[in-house]
Order: sequence, then C-alpha cells, then structure tokens
Amino acid sequence: MNKNSPASGDWKSPGGEPVKGPLIESYSRPGAEFSRYEAWLLGTLNVLLINEAEEAAQDAFDCLNSIEQRLSKFLPESDVSLLNALAASRPVTVGEELLYLIESSRQAWEITGGAFDPSIGSLMQAWGLVDMEAQSPDELELARMLECRGMDLVEISPDTREVRFLRPGVNIDLGAIGKGYAADRVAALLQEKGVEKGAVLSGRSTVLTWGLPQDETGWQVEICHPRDEDETLCRLEMQPGALSSSSAAERSLRSGGKTYGHILDPRSGRPTETIEGATIWTRQALLGDVLSTALFILGRDALGEGGCIEELVRAWTPAGEEPRASILLAEKDPGSWGGVGWETFHIGEPGFTARD
Repeated sequence: MNKNSPASGDWKSPGGEPVKGPLIESYSRPGAEFSRYEAWLLGTLNVLLINEAEEAAQDAFDCLNSIEQRLSKFLPESDVSLLNALAASRPVTVGEELLYLIESSRQAWEITGGAFDPSIGSLMQAWGLVDMEAQSPDELELARMLECRGMDLVEISPDTREVRFLRPGVNIDLGAIGKGYAADRVAALLQEKGVEKGAVLSGRSTVLTWGLPQDETGWQVEICHPRDEDETLCRLEMQPGALSSSSAAERSLRSGGKTYGHILDPRSGRPTETIEGATIWTRQALLGDVLSTALFILGRDALGEGGCIEELVRAWTPAGEEPRASILLAEKDPGSWGGVGWETFHIGEPGFTARD
C-alpha cells in the first residue's frame, strides 16, 4: 500500500510514469479533506480517498487482494482458474462468491440477449485481449470460438454449488463484473469500520462513493474523452453511488493496420464499434459495470422504454427501493469537439448532472 497526496491533480503510477490525475483525486490534494491510498491489484491501480484511516485502508486492500486470489483467471490456483480447467470434464464445487457472480452473469446474459457474456474467455484470448498482444483470428477459428461461448453452456446447480461446462473451450472471464463486485465489497467494509465518507477508484472505469465531501452537494468527476483518455469529454456532479464507464480508450490494440478496443460483442465474436462510450450511475458498482458493458455493445437501442437496460435495473433493484440509473451515452458527432457528442438519460431520480 502506498499513501500519498498528489499536487495539482498529478500522481505517479507504480512504474513512476507521470499520469494526469482524474478530477475526483483533487479531493486528496494537500490540505484537502481526504487522504489518498493506492495499491496495484486486480490488474489495475486501485485508489482510496478516505479520511485519515490507514488501518482501514490496509484492511480494504487486504480484502481486494483476497478477492483477486479467488477470482483472477491469471492466477492458476484461483477459483476461476480451477473452474476453467476442470468444469468441461466434471462438475466443480465453487464458493458462494463465485456462484453468486456466475448466477448474476447468467441473468444479465439472458436479459441482454447475450450482449453481456463472461463466457468469452477463449474469444478474448484469440484476439490477444488477455495478454494484450494483438492477434486477428481467421474466420475458421472465430467460428470455432463462437461455438463455445454463451452462458447456456454453463450449467449451475445452486443447491450443491456445482458448476459444469457443457462444451470444451468454455472459459469464464469475470473482468466485466469482478471490479464492480470488488469495489462494492471494499466500500461496504470501509463503512463497517466507521469510514463515513469516501471513494474507491478502480482504474479509470469504476468510481464508487459514499457520503458527501464537506460543503458539497455531490462528487465532482470527469469523464475521459473516448478517443483520448488524457482529454475530458464532460464533467459530472454525481450523488453517492457508483459510476462505471466503458470505452475503447481504456485499452486498445492494433492489428492488420486497424485499431480495435478491448470490448468484444459476444454475439459476433468481434470487437464492438457501436458507440464511442457509455457511463452509468447506479447504486452498486457491480450493476453499473454490467450495464456499461452491455450498453457499449448494444448502443442506444437498449435504452428504449422497457429495453434491456431498464429491465436489468429493475430486476436488480432490492425490494422496497425505487429503480434508479443515470446514463451518459457518447456517440460519433462530426459537429462536436473531437468528433464525439454526448447525451444523458435517466431511470428514476437522476444520479448525476452533466456539463461540458
């Protein structure tokens, strides 16, 4: 764990390279209300902005490390790696945590018509999106990979907590849901330890806040331009909750003279180019991560009344609570700065207000 208070919104990555700090990190500048703690876990930089509470920060990073040990497909002894290695040959008993994520993923897969699908690990490998070394699968390989994706090939027995793959080649990758789950767990842990307000940042794609900064009505957050993560598309004032973003600017590869992003459309097996970016405010980061991924693949057609975005929000809203989600959609627009325009949509009471 590393604690620091960056000046002028700049900080250094674990490798020492200077990085433009997101607007929300200004809450930890010298003399500001929050202290900043960081650790590299789950394949990304994780930042905590909390009141002076070093012991609580260490507990939070220990929690993240524990989740990584269980859910990372890059660790050969993790629950996910063991499942991927064995489940095509026999049922595998999994822990309650992994079972919950697989069951949630199955429901999201059904509601989104297959747009959200963590069973595409083999497809991601074929495109070089696991080790980030560009590849372009040929049509025969792509067709073969498409035959072993789909959550209908993941058989779940909730009573015994057994999971089995119905076809060899199925490979689970929880990258599109795991970070949100981990952020929810960390925020809950910190609140249990008496941290009344703060923020969890997981890379540049997930922000989760609780409470409010002193003398403010919301948290000030910037949304990166989807074509250049060092530029700002717009700024938000968000209410306590989670902000999840998906765009090609997060990670991209170049192969065959073409640049493509890291998000695949599971239905075609190809990198998606439907929209430029999607950012969603929700109460929980897990739901936000799922929604932003699905929306990035489906585009605005998913936002119609009764569409799959609203359906998933309603399905995952606890009984007695009003369904809420706020969406910022970024699309190609030659008349806007940088060739990208944005528009907001809300389900229930807005979770943020946006401005240029």
